[in-house]
Amino acid sequence: MNRLLLSLAAIVLLNSAWAQAPARFTQDNGDCTGAIFITDSVFRTEQAVRGFGNKLEIKENSSDHKQWFEREHHTTWYKFRVPVKCNLTMDITPVNTTDDIDFVIFEGAIPGICDKIATKQVEPIRSNISRNDPALGSRCGLSKESADEFVRSGVGSSYSRSMEVEANQLFYLVIDHQDPPRGGYEIRFHYDPPPPPPPVEDESKEKQHLVVNITDAKTGKPVGATLTIDGMVFDQVVEAKGKSTYEYDMDMYRNLKIGCTHKGYMFTTVRMKGNTEKVVTIDIKLAPIMAGEKVVLDDIRFVGNEDKVMRQSEASLLLLLRFMQENPKVKIEVQGHVNGPTFKNKKEFIDLSTSRAKTVYDFLLVNDVDPERISYQGLGNSQMIYPEPKNKEQSEANRRVEVKVLGT
Repeated sequence: MNRLLLSLAAIVLLNSAWAQAPARFTQDNGDCTGAIFITDSVFRTEQAVRGFGNKLEIKENSSDHKQWFEREHHTTWYKFRVPVKCNLTMDITPVNTTDDIDFVIFEGAIPGICDKIATKQVEPIRSNISRNDPALGSRCGLSKESADEFVRSGVGSSYSRSMEVEANQLFYLVIDHQDPPRGGYEIRFHYDPPPPPPPVEDESKEKQHLVVNITDAKTGKPVGATLTIDGMVFDQVVEAKGKSTYEYDMDMYRNLKIGCTHKGYMFTTVRMKGNTEKVVTIDIKLAPIMAGEKVVLDDIRFVGNEDKVMRQSEASLLLLLRFMQENPKVKIEVQGHVNGPTFKNKKEFIDLSTSRAKTVYDFLLVNDVDPERISYQGLGNSQMIYPEPKNKEQSEANRRVEVKVLGT
């Protein structure tokens, strides 16, 4: 299940030569729940959060604790994914060398991680709280040459030991200044081995033009909706919002899964089979939300007899999240199902389907959906789409999640 939450929301990161340009920080970025997503190998900022955000999440630790800050002072939270299986090293370089930067790193794919950090149910996997070394430009980070995973406060190494990480693994990084920060800093990640270079675009290759129109199912009027497209870019979900018509140029013969949602409407997904038409137009009609409405998330698929979701489920999970974010009063029940032909609905099926429903429930919680708005239950194999599946696709369709609207 951990690898799901991962995915969830998730977009595979590419190693880029350009630094990410962040929006201006707010106090929310001083808390775990407001962590800034670093989507590049280099992140630069001219500022840092002053204060500890809206909530003091790290506190009441001894001054000589190796893993934890004594408390948060001036703290900015980040999260990032690693694009390739590698040995990860890192440099954090302040603009003003009088700034003393400390950091803590947590494994990120943990349901309810922000609450668990605050209650110390989650332990740091790396930290460095040593005094800044002007001889190094007050840099700190992770290094292959360093022996210690944790470096406590006082005079000590500015670098902690590097990490062996998996591709797409999620982490939370907390940067803390004991004194008010005088300037910004640069965070630079190094991957050994590095990700493969992106494929060179063949400009002579003929492109297909995709047009997506979104309208109200009853009135026919345009609706400026949120869109997710899976399959247009390799291993990535393209997301856009605010328009009623979207246009893209893409490679020919792409099989697409296009999700759409907007405030006050049920979310929906349409598929486009790959073809060689020069221009393809997709018309999506959104219906208003109604209590009792049920949506089959047939694209949230699971691995065999497990509660781990497949990569192909990422777009549907993201679409569900956007639906909940855009409709803050909607309450839903997540219903889990299993593939169990020829068997009675035994306890093992109920438990597995419940676990699958909880996987989606946990994903929404991790992404800050109010738990009062969501519930879950497992129905086992009592409502299989294909009671006697004939192939792998039908078996996978039985391993599904449905969402029922309880109230608006």
